[in-house]
Amino acid sequence: MKNITEHIFNGATTTTYDPTKTFIGSGNFIKQYTGITSVDNYVAPFNINVSRPMEATTAIPCAYPWVYSWSNTIDWVFLADTTTNITTKRIVLVEYNKITNEFNWKGFITQTGPGGNETIRGFRAYVYKHTSGTVEVSGTSVTGTTTTWTNERIAVGARIGFGSTNPEQITNWYEISTISSNTSITLSGPAGIISSGTPYVIEEIRIYLSLFNATATNGGLFIIKGLNYSIFTPAGTTISLATTVDNIRAVYWLKDAATVTMTAAWGLAYEQPNTGFTEHFCYVMNGTVSANGYNCYKYNLRAALTVASGISTDAYLYKTGNINSALTGTVIVTNNGRVMFLNHGSGNGVSCLYFVTTTRIYRCPLGDIIDGSTSYIADAMVDVPPGGTSTYVAATFTGVEHMSTIDKIVTTGAATGRAQIGDYNTNSDPFDTIFLADDKQYDSSLVDSGAPVHPTFNATAMSVYSEGGRLYLCRNGTTSALNQLYCLPAAAHRQWADETGEYVITPKLSTAGAIKYYRVYVNSLRQIGNSTFGVPAEDYDLLYRTTGIDDNSGNWIQFPDDTKNLIGVSGSDEIQFKIRFKVLGTWCIPARLYCIAIVYEDSQTDSHYTPSVNKSNVTNRIIAYRQSIVWGGNIPDLHIRLYNAATGALVLDDLVSTSLSGVWQYSTDGNNWNVWSSSADAVGNYIRYTATTLPAGIIIRALLTQ
Repeated sequence: MKNITEHIFNGATTTTYDPTKTFIGSGNFIKQYTGITSVDNYVAPFNINVSRPMEATTAIPCAYPWVYSWSNTIDWVFLADTTTNITTKRIVLVEYNKITNEFNWKGFITQTGPGGNETIRGFRAYVYKHTSGTVEVSGTSVTGTTTTWTNERIAVGARIGFGSTNPEQITNWYEISTISSNTSITLSGPAGIISSGTPYVIEEIRIYLSLFNATATNGGLFIIKGLNYSIFTPAGTTISLATTVDNIRAVYWLKDAATVTMTAAWGLAYEQPNTGFTEHFCYVMNGTVSANGYNCYKYNLRAALTVASGISTDAYLYKTGNINSALTGTVIVTNNGRVMFLNHGSGNGVSCLYFVTTTRIYRCPLGDIIDGSTSYIADAMVDVPPGGTSTYVAATFTGVEHMSTIDKIVTTGAATGRAQIGDYNTNSDPFDTIFLADDKQYDSSLVDSGAPVHPTFNATAMSVYSEGGRLYLCRNGTTSALNQLYCLPAAAHRQWADETGEYVITPKLSTAGAIKYYRVYVNSLRQIGNSTFGVPAEDYDLLYRTTGIDDNSGNWIQFPDDTKNLIGVSGSDEIQFKIRFKVLGTWCIPARLYCIAIVYEDSQTDSHYTPSVNKSNVTNRIIAYRQSIVWGGNIPDLHIRLYNAATGALVLDDLVSTSLSGVWQYSTDGNNWNVWSSSADAVGNYIRYTATTLPAGIIIRALLTQ
């Protein structure tokens, strides 16, 4: 008999495999949502949310995200001000909650420069944690044991918490107002009495900027030291340049010479993580691809500084020689350059500086970026989209990023291009995945409620940062309609979901007595949004297995097409399904699955037929059935089994196609019998099987299946 069993995605879930529960991965990338209506109850990668910098209390056009995973729950997203023709620049902090998938605008700081209208060419932030030794506290006085605070070059303005070396465990933070020595700190407010031997953590945020200035020699590399989370406020906090003291909350201009020569920076890249608290190396490409040439500057961001009017040359190490040969494509002068450690390609296992032109990604091993060198560019990658340029137009690169979770590079396209993910290669292999499009939808707060939030170029370039498998995309516009920040669950994308473990596995579904399977049905949302503005959800992969379920050892078999057809697959007492979602596509809105069902034939008589006692005859070994459901085509090869009803022993097994042990016939009226015909498909017809011989003295149980 045809039967069905289903799983609705509203039951118990687990992040460690359990065959009785729905597995949803372990990284908060996939969620089982619940709500009031049936459409609110589904499983899917997390919903895409949006932050709108130009609609904050202080409207600031933002770009070039840098992300710090502060805890298992919170990411800090730092963004740079892209306003042009002003003498100050603002840095924004937005929090992202990885559990609720919501952005929260924290605030900003304002950097004051040396004068002249500035443009940010490169932007990075960094959060340093210091935990050496232990402390005791009395009021505002902190005394350390085996601490090395001045040696670690911590800046005044950082914050300290007591009782743990893990920032997540800190409830009360205190700002540092003075660092007198390796073992003496003064706080800006009292922290009470804390006994000696207490662990602690100091957290300091630093901002790094490469600036192009309308007065060329007023540009270069700048550091903002001594920041902490609380200094980013909705009203903003101004940080000044003019100081004669190192390691306080201030802006520091790291000149390469008394008169700056780095006047045309392309971006900014540093080694990550830092190698210690006295060395953190930074690289800035500079110059034009012309007769004047281009070169690379190297700095130590943790150097001890001798400062005058906020200026020091102590962080500058050296620059390479000028390369006058042309690069292929046009140099991208903003947000360009990343230091990456790839585990594949020509740079496998080597820290390299990667930067882009509009048509190439260039690789420079850090060991070759030495004083005066003109041969530090090792090789380059050509843009070949998936399927080649006969399938997609080659993108115009605007940046490159490393998604370390899967060891892939991510490139962003120009205002009318697309983004791509793949391996770095020099043999013209195509990228693995292409995603995003330009559908012209605004995602400001005024957008129609029926239009689902999703990232789109909208004739505006995007900048990207990857952290912990999440892909942060910022549309770099300067208006409320064109400046948004998104977060995508990239680690759950189907091409590498098996590698990251971010997929769904259903509980095992009972199909007890199943002798064959028919097909699987999945109830999913076809379109997100209303009928006017809705966009299609992305695709998903469906896989199944019938063995190795309890111990998670069974191999998965993927359905070859969307029919979800299992005809020809032998039945089992249980079956289980696995779903891999497409996340990165044209719309980047993952599918939402509500339930999954399997149709199968069990060990009762095939549902197309009903046993006919009147037309059966035990004496003459005749077993008859009446057709109750139309097949809708030729009748398939039927299978009859006769069992000893008392012992369950099989006494006869025959098929229409072989008819080794009896004769098959059909009738339209139950009286006149004809030679078997598979085309005799009609409700009300009869079929019968006459066995050649049967054992005497037993009661027979008959089973008719396909």
